[in-house]
Amino acid sequence: MKIPNIDAEICSVAELTQQIRMLLEEGIGEVLVVGEISNFKTHTSGHRYFTLKDGEAQIQCVMWKTRRLGFAPADGMRVVVSGRLTVYPARGNYQIDCVTVRPEGIGDLYAAFAKLKADLEQRGWFDALGKKPLPRLPTSVGIATSGTGAAAHDMFSTIQRRYPPLDVVFRPTVVQGAEAAADIVNAIRELQSADVDVIIVGRGGGSIEDLWCFNTEAVAKAIYESSIPIISAVGHETDFTIADFVADVRAATPTAAAELVTPFTKTDLLLFVEEFRSRLIDSMQENVSELQTMAESFLDGTAARRVLERIMNRVQRTDELHLRVSRSMAHAIENLRHRLTQVNSQLSALHPYRPLRLGYAIIERAGHVLRAADELGAGDTVELVRSHQRATAEILNTKFIEDNDYGQEQPDA
Repeated sequence: MKIPNIDAEICSVAELTQQIRMLLEEGIGEVLVVGEISNFKTHTSGHRYFTLKDGEAQIQCVMWKTRRLGFAPADGMRVVVSGRLTVYPARGNYQIDCVTVRPEGIGDLYAAFAKLKADLEQRGWFDALGKKPLPRLPTSVGIATSGTGAAAHDMFSTIQRRYPPLDVVFRPTVVQGAEAAADIVNAIRELQSADVDVIIVGRGGGSIEDLWCFNTEAVAKAIYESSIPIISAVGHETDFTIADFVADVRAATPTAAAELVTPFTKTDLLLFVEEFRSRLIDSMQENVSELQTMAESFLDGTAARRVLERIMNRVQRTDELHLRVSRSMAHAIENLRHRLTQVNSQLSALHPYRPLRLGYAIIERAGHVLRAADELGAGDTVELVRSHQRATAEILNTKFIEDNDYGQEQPDA
């Protein structure tokens, strides 16, 4: 047994713990660990504490409230934890400071889905009495979905075909990956600020991992707290997500959602005007017929002749009114058709893909559309999306361009 040197420098418990902490953080540092959750607790502060264990060992874990947790953890669930190994000095325990926690496999994803569904159902978030009705004839609709997916194209084309005057406010949204849930929440809030009549939130089909952002409590909360009716249009008809249960209306597909916000088509509107015109004409003809019958019963007297004269004047006046109404209705219908044509042209000009037909292209990197603030570097590989083709390109070099480097303003294409 080694006996400590009594002349060695003495350290405090805190100093020794600090040295151990430095050894762990610098010697091991970042870790990626799989295990089973035990004794999961969420403190009143919002921080989460749990034990990660397997058949032979266990370790304490902490995840601060500022870090997103995309599912509802439960004891017994197998998860993959990424974070940093450190020491909690107050107790002298080593622990994992978790950055991310995710279910290990498909089975655990379904378990997380079932647990969150049960929790939200118990809170009353799925109750039919709390659902907001859709407007009968909306004038504007907000759409939150991917700007490059088929879902957006299907909804735009359906609205254009069924009811072109409907004003569409489109908010391109990330609908897959780690950033998706937060972006969907922001999209819902921005569309509420745009004061639209109804909001569609959704995307095309995919695996449970692809659709997972719609199974998060953050997205469910944004939908539940929305003051504007929300239609959930996620995946195919057989796909169900938490967003579908919380939303005011669930649409089987994005196309079905577009049909829900266009209950009256342009054809329906024109038929309504024509039906109203026909009913008005029939009513006027019936009145004329009744007056003619009355006149015939007074033909054998002077008074009857005076009555007949008055009646005939009324008939003539009725004919004049009939002609004026017919002309007015025809003019109104023609104006309506002209307006529909104008709106159709405006909508076509505002279509998100119209710039592609003019020769412009969308630049994507790693499946994401590059924004103005994103930078390119030499060696980057990007996708150029044009109206008729996709191409892969490698960036050879880049140059920062000042505003005055563009020269004089060019005329619009």
